[in-house]
Amino acid sequence: MLFREDKVARADAEAIRKGVGFYRWTHDLVEITGKDALEVLQKIYISDISKVAVGRSKYTASLDENGEIVKYDFRKTVIRSAVKGVYSEVNEILAGTASPELLEKYKDVKHMIPVMNELCDIRLRERKRRGAPELETAEGALVINDEGVCVDVVARERGKSECIVEEMMLLANEAAAKMAREKNLPFVYRVHDKPSPEKIERLEQILLRLGVEVPVFTDIKPRHLAEILDGARGTELYPVLNVMVLRSMAKAAYAPDPIGHFGLALKDYAHFTSPIRRYPDLAIHRILSSYCENPDTAAIQERFGTFVIQAAQQSSDTEVRAITIERDCDDCYKAEYMQQHLGEIFDGIVAGVTDFGFYVSLPNTVEGLVHVSSLPESDWINDDSIAFKEEQGSKSYRLGDTVRVQCTKIDVNSGNVDFALVEEGQEAAAK
Repeated sequence: MLFREDKVARADAEAIRKGVGFYRWTHDLVEITGKDALEVLQKIYISDISKVAVGRSKYTASLDENGEIVKYDFRKTVIRSAVKGVYSEVNEILAGTASPELLEKYKDVKHMIPVMNELCDIRLRERKRRGAPELETAEGALVINDEGVCVDVVARERGKSECIVEEMMLLANEAAAKMAREKNLPFVYRVHDKPSPEKIERLEQILLRLGVEVPVFTDIKPRHLAEILDGARGTELYPVLNVMVLRSMAKAAYAPDPIGHFGLALKDYAHFTSPIRRYPDLAIHRILSSYCENPDTAAIQERFGTFVIQAAQQSSDTEVRAITIERDCDDCYKAEYMQQHLGEIFDGIVAGVTDFGFYVSLPNTVEGLVHVSSLPESDWINDDSIAFKEEQGSKSYRLGDTVRVQCTKIDVNSGNVDFALVEEGQEAAAK
C-alpha cells in the first residue's frame, strides 16, 4: 500500500505535521525540515513490524537526507513478492522505453521504481562523499550452450537496476552490522583493512612512472585512491588503474571483530542479504533470529561466541579456495571459446607485464600472453612491471597501450591463450 493511500499512516503524519512546520510529499517520500526533523522521521518511518497488519506500510529503516541510516529494526517476517522482476525490464522502465505489456506486468510496483532510483542516487552521492573509491573492473559473462560448451564471452554490463539492487543490499548489510556492534552481539563481520605500506609505496612508484598524479598523504585513506581513479577517468590508463588500485588493497575477509570496511569507507559492514548461497549470511541470520526471539545478549554471547570465531575463519579460507577455482574455470571456458577464433586478429590493451612477456586483454575480458619468444629477436626486459621493452632499442609496450594481436595457441585444460603481435603491414599476411 502506498503511504498516500494509508489513511492511518496519513493521519499520524498529519498530527505530526501540525507541530513541525514545512513538509511536502514526493511519491512515497516525506521531506521534513527543521530542528525536530530527525525525531519526526523516526516516528513516521519506524514501525513495529510484528504489529502491522498485512497490507499496511512496513518500514524497517529510516534514512536521513544523505541516505545514512538513522534508525533500523529487525523482525522475523514473511515477504511476499509482488512481481518477478528482471533487471533488463526494470532498466527499460527507468529509461522510459518499456512496452505497455511490460508496464502492465509491473503495475503494482512501478510507482516505487523512481523512488528507489532516487534513493540509489542519494546513496551513491553519500558513498562518494565518504571518499569510497569507485572501482569498475571489467567482468566477463560466459554464454554456455545446452551441451555445456562456451560459445561466447561478453563484457558484463551493469544497468541502473543492478545498481539499485546493489545499493539496497549494501544498506541492509550495513544495518545488520550496525545492529550487531551496537547490541554487542557475536557476529561474522565482512572486514576490509587498509592497504599495507609496502603495497601503497609500490602503487605510488608505478603511478609516478606512468605520469599519474599521486595525492599527498601520510596515512592512506579511501579518498586518496578515489582521487587517483577520478583523475584518470576517461583516459586509456583508466581500466589498468582500476586493476592496479584493486591489487594494492588488502584482501577482504570475515572476522568476529568490527574493524570496518576500507573499500566502502564504512564503519559497519557484513554479508547479510544472501543466506541461500553464502554461509556467513546464513550464520548471521541464525544469530539475528535468535536475538529477535529472545533479546538476551548474554545468552546470545554464550551460544554463538565461539561459533563466530570458527565461522569467520572457515568462511575466509573457503572463499579464497572458491575464488581460485572460479577463476580457473572461467579461464578454461574462455580458452574453449577462443578455440573458435584461432588465427583471428583482435585489438586489445596491455594489461600486465612479466619477465617472459606481457598480457593483452580483449574488450570481452579474454586475456592472452604475448610471449617474448614471439617477439622480434632482441634483448627484451621487464621494466618494473610497467613496460616490456627492448633493452637497447626503442620498442616498448606499456600498461594501457593499445595493440593488435593474433590468437595463435589455445590450451583449454590450463586455460592459457597465446597471442602474437600483428605489426603494421602484417595483417594482410596473417589473414
